[in-house]
Amino acid sequence: MLTGVRYWSKPGYTRIVVDLEGTPEFTTNVLPSDAKSGLPPRIYLDIKKIRPAPNLVEKTQVEDGLLRQVRAARFDPTTMRVVLDLVAYHSYKTFTLPDPYRIVVDVYGDEKAVLSAAPGPELRAAPPAEVKPAPPPAKIPAPLVAKKPVEVPRKTPMSGPAAGLRRIVVDAGHGGKDPGAVGPSGLKEKNITLALAKLLKTELERELGCQVILTRDRDVFIPLEERTAIANKVGADLFISVHANASHNKSAYGVETYYLNFSKNDKAAAVAARENGTSLKQVGDLELILFDLMANAKINESSRLAAEIQNSLVRDLKREYPDVRDLGVKQGPFYVLVGATMPSVLVEAAFISHKREETRLASRAFQQQTSAAIVKGVLNYASALRQVASK
Repeated sequence: MLTGVRYWSKPGYTRIVVDLEGTPEFTTNVLPSDAKSGLPPRIYLDIKKIRPAPNLVEKTQVEDGLLRQVRAARFDPTTMRVVLDLVAYHSYKTFTLPDPYRIVVDVYGDEKAVLSAAPGPELRAAPPAEVKPAPPPAKIPAPLVAKKPVEVPRKTPMSGPAAGLRRIVVDAGHGGKDPGAVGPSGLKEKNITLALAKLLKTELERELGCQVILTRDRDVFIPLEERTAIANKVGADLFISVHANASHNKSAYGVETYYLNFSKNDKAAAVAARENGTSLKQVGDLELILFDLMANAKINESSRLAAEIQNSLVRDLKREYPDVRDLGVKQGPFYVLVGATMPSVLVEAAFISHKREETRLASRAFQQQTSAAIVKGVLNYASALRQVASK
């Protein structure tokens, strides 16, 4: 059953999500513009053996300068056709996400050609308050944080724009109906990631002078495809997704940082499967998708950002917690990073499944020290960017 269509857009980029029940087969094709009939270029999806939901909205107006509208209707008795009526486009990518099954289409255009377009409406369930883009000078009010946040020492002042980082999106993993991993004493990952994200927002804004947007600022469920869509929509320069690790091996502990790439080992694939909410087989299927997405991903920059954050986490946390284990920088096929158009990383701060690390994760002091270390890693990355830009 085809249940709905959602979208997010910014100049030069639109993400469309087709929500489905079941796992039907589909094909994708492009029809060029037809000057004689006045038809625009179109991308269409033919979804087999499926019917429309009774309340399906058959036509969704977008009018964002790139995409005019999305139409959904029966093509034949066993096929639903979803048509994207375009103004113009440069390229597009299509991939699927499971549980529930949905088809994601990322359409890319010439940003210069659509800067003057009026923004279209957003169709999204339970949107967090902080995802609307604002002009660079504006500041989104910071959520409540500790009265005495950990200071991040720095040698020289640095402003976000000067370092090339004007806007950062921080993603608190899981949330709402998705608790994430649960520790031995019942601590939920979704609560820890939200606390860390709020601290990161305050520290990053203070230290870099940039705007920081949270994908969620409270306990709500945000689909994985919406998280990077938020970052793409607001034109973020970095995307940082914060998580707490877990393992069936209760003695496993340590800190590790990931960036999007082909998984190189079974452990990385297992972590990705848990964070994606998928099976190991589905992670393998995702690797086929990644090959086509890699050209638009900031893989090298993501790798450098991950290295700076990981080094800072290990170095700084060891001062207070000498037993911190460095699990290194790794590559993995994480759904939450797929489609991001900026350097993006996923930080596994500690193992919530390990009794000692679960206790630490619940500690405000550890949360502050972890967020401060991540900020220092971002500062080091920004400093390197500034040095390259000055050459």
